[in-house]
Amino acid sequence: MDKALAVVELISVARGVAAADEMLKGGDVTLHVSCSVCPGKYLIVAGGQVGAVKSALKTGLAAGAEAVTDSLLLPNAHPDLFPALSGATDPGALASLGVVETMSGPAAVEGADAAAKAARVRLLEIRLGRGLGAKALFSFTGDVSEVRTAAKAAENLIAPKGLLVDLTVIPRPHKDLLPFVV
Repeated sequence: MDKALAVVELISVARGVAAADEMLKGGDVTLHVSCSVCPGKYLIVAGGQVGAVKSALKTGLAAGAEAVTDSLLLPNAHPDLFPALSGATDPGALASLGVVETMSGPAAVEGADAAAKAARVRLLEIRLGRGLGAKALFSFTGDVSEVRTAAKAAENLIAPKGLLVDLTVIPRPHKDLLPFVV
């Protein structure tokens, strides 16, 4: 199982495809995301063992050069990140719901990691750029106090970078909201 994650966001789709290829060649990593996102950016998320991910990130940053707008290395990624990135989580019942919206994909991944590590919450989804005008968001559920703690941890990490758009905590979301959130 992957332990580390690297995220690279670029302003060039062509350069992004080349960087993803170089990252795969530069280390024994798995691509979790490699796609164009609105408006004309490219996002790469690669996972694997720490050394391989560090090497792949270094290679990807070199290949992306001046087209790189943001990047992130999480050497000890929370295990809930992986299913949340692929939308493979089972939401079950929502006790409380937290949603955090960011200006970049790497900020959302880093914020989701911080939220999951700060409180007993379950990540539901990490949505990176598609249909969001280059923004990203992540959602999570748990007891209301835990969701508030997780949201605060994400806010404390993302806001100082100027990348927080907004966040919300909904204590008892209506059951009909679930299909539209996940």
